[in-house]
Amino acid sequence: MIFEWIMATSSQVLMVMGLFTVFWLSFGLLNLPTLELGSPFATPDDPTGLTSQGYNAAVALYLLVWGFALFTFFIFTLKVNFVFAALFFIVSIGAWLLSAAYFKVSNGDYAGAMVCQKAGASLLFVDGILGWYACFGMMAAEMRLPLSLPLGDLSRFWPVTNVDVKSE
Repeated sequence: MIFEWIMATSSQVLMVMGLFTVFWLSFGLLNLPTLELGSPFATPDDPTGLTSQGYNAAVALYLLVWGFALFTFFIFTLKVNFVFAALFFIVSIGAWLLSAAYFKVSNGDYAGAMVCQKAGASLLFVDGILGWYACFGMMAAEMRLPLSLPLGDLSRFWPVTNVDVKSE
C-alpha cells in the first residue's frame, strides 16, 4: 500500500487496499487470544468466553456488516473490470458465509458452522488467488513488462459519464 502511495497511484487503488487492510487487521484482532475479547462472556464452563452465544453473535454481526461494505465495493467495481468485480463479489459471499458460521456456533450448531466455515474459507482462498492475479497484472503493466494479463474490461458495457466535479 505504501508503494502505491509513493508511486501516486489512483485513490481507488489505495482505498481498496486500505479497506482490505482494515478488514483483515480488525478481524485478526478479534481472534487474537491475548486481547481476551471473549472474557466478558466467560462462564465456569467456558473461561475464555470464545464459545459463548454473545461473543459469536457479535462476531457474526461484524462479518455481516463487513459483507455489505464489501458488496458495495462490488457494485462500484462493475464499471472497472471483471477480476475486481469477481474479487469483491467472492469476498462478500465469503464474509457472509463466515458470518453464518459464527451465527451457527452461537446457536450450538457446530456441524453446520463447520460447513459454512469451510465454504467461506474456500471462497476466500479463491479470492486470494484472484487478488494475486490482479496485483500481478497491475504491477506488470506498471513496470511495462511485455506480459499483459487480461482483467476483463467492463467499462464498455456502461455509458460514458465524464462529469466534472467542481469544488465550491
